[in-house]
Amino acid sequence: MILQFIVLLFIILFALYMANEGPLSALLLLCASFFASTLAMGVYQAWSKPILNHRPDFAYGVTFLLVFFLAFSLIRTAFDYLVRGDVELPLWPGRIVGGVFGFFTAMILIGSVMVGVQMLPLPSSILGYSRYSTAQDLASNSPGGLWLNPDGFVTSLWAMVSGRSLGAHSFSKYNPEPLRQFYADRYTVQYAGAKALPPSLLHVPFAAPLPVAMIKRYNIPADGKQVILVRTEVSHGSTQPNVSSDQGYFRLTPAEVQLVTTSGGMYFPSGYLKEGQRYTPLKLNDPMVDDYRTVHGHRRVVQDWIFLIPDNDKPLVFRMKQTAAVNVSTGLASEKLEVLRASDYPQLPYNNSSLEVQLAAKNLSSAPVDLWIIPSGTRMADVRFVMQSASARLGRIRRAINGGKPPWSSASISGTPNTTMIQMYHQNALNLRLQHDAPWSQILPVLFASQVGTNTNNSLTRIRSYFRDTLKPVLAKQRVAARMLNAQGQLNKPIKLGPGQYDVLIWTHSAAQMRVWLKSVTVHEGGKASVQVVSGDKIVNYSISK
Repeated sequence: MILQFIVLLFIILFALYMANEGPLSALLLLCASFFASTLAMGVYQAWSKPILNHRPDFAYGVTFLLVFFLAFSLIRTAFDYLVRGDVELPLWPGRIVGGVFGFFTAMILIGSVMVGVQMLPLPSSILGYSRYSTAQDLASNSPGGLWLNPDGFVTSLWAMVSGRSLGAHSFSKYNPEPLRQFYADRYTVQYAGAKALPPSLLHVPFAAPLPVAMIKRYNIPADGKQVILVRTEVSHGSTQPNVSSDQGYFRLTPAEVQLVTTSGGMYFPSGYLKEGQRYTPLKLNDPMVDDYRTVHGHRRVVQDWIFLIPDNDKPLVFRMKQTAAVNVSTGLASEKLEVLRASDYPQLPYNNSSLEVQLAAKNLSSAPVDLWIIPSGTRMADVRFVMQSASARLGRIRRAINGGKPPWSSASISGTPNTTMIQMYHQNALNLRLQHDAPWSQILPVLFASQVGTNTNNSLTRIRSYFRDTLKPVLAKQRVAARMLNAQGQLNKPIKLGPGQYDVLIWTHSAAQMRVWLKSVTVHEGGKASVQVVSGDKIVNYSISK
């Protein structure tokens, strides 16, 4: 939301400013911004190699922004030097023409900047703005664009220009949905993971439609579409930065695997062949953490991706993790699909760990008991907006208490934290906002405390709606597993997880109560972990006595 206001304010103010600068000046600035944006679009991939060889994650975004700003500055300076006069129009016609030119200049300027920013290795959400709310929105291409859609305006200009002037190598042909592509490239397993893959480490030995016999053998639900199999081999690499991962696992989401077709479509894999034998469907938010295997003498990750595309379409380009791309339109369809051993494919030891959870609590209502597994900590940038709101409300409550204003003037209100606790939570909120990251065990109590009301009933109503409307969408982007506990407070079967530190978040709510528990647990590779959540792990406990 913050980014939305910044973009809208810039466009309005810039249009008003150019309304007073004269129509010719505004027109020249519009031409400079258009040429600079078009130039940056045409060369950022080719000119990114120096940065790609050192910092692959930043290569495309930094190159695009540098070319855009340098070209815009040089062209604008040249116009100032060559064109010394201006066009004289009556006052208001001049202001209207200048304002119109200024508006479109602002759309190109802010749109180009936003395109460059979306190429950078940033979280999916930027200053409270996320182009796609869920993985389902990304899969169905249902975006929620910026107000006035300046980045969409710029990419539409690119499509028009490149389609008309760049011929067979047009930008729009190989990047038919750039904004969706840039968002998908940032939709990673974890924020700290690499968002780029050195092109030299990707090899595609086979990419072609599967015959009907193989589709039936693998039990692939074709749904009347053409089934394309793309085999990828990702080498580990030797030295930084020419490595696909600096750890023992290659991490990616299906959103980072894309197939561009000749008809201008961009598709994500519907699934893959596990160990080259069994079709396994995928969702875009299913994290894949693959171990490297020795194949033909090299440490590689081999996967057989399955894409479903229209019958009259053909594969054009295969992309993986932003910077690695292979032209698959020619030469690969005639290759024979080599049969590999099951041991040549990832064995997925990372996902062989398991976690059992038991909730030991009394007086549970008949309401469902939900469980989410989330990483034990998060970047404050991902929760900064909700933390700022929580801090502001805690500050208002604290000032009301100190000022003796009813109903907060009472030091003991049934069902709410006392004065000392409000002051403590407010100070905690201020401290957390200054940190780079923090554990949920510190964040969640502050967020819940900020929603307390004047009595138990009011607190229950506020916290229940706050949890549903504000916290759950934030936590949903972090969660790695979601389950429901049975009547005995246990999981029906263990949760498969990769090794790491997690928080077990359990909650239940009804019209008469809201309870939330939080417990930390460490899961070791290949091991079985268990955790018992007890009454002392509650961070929220509001109940109305009948």
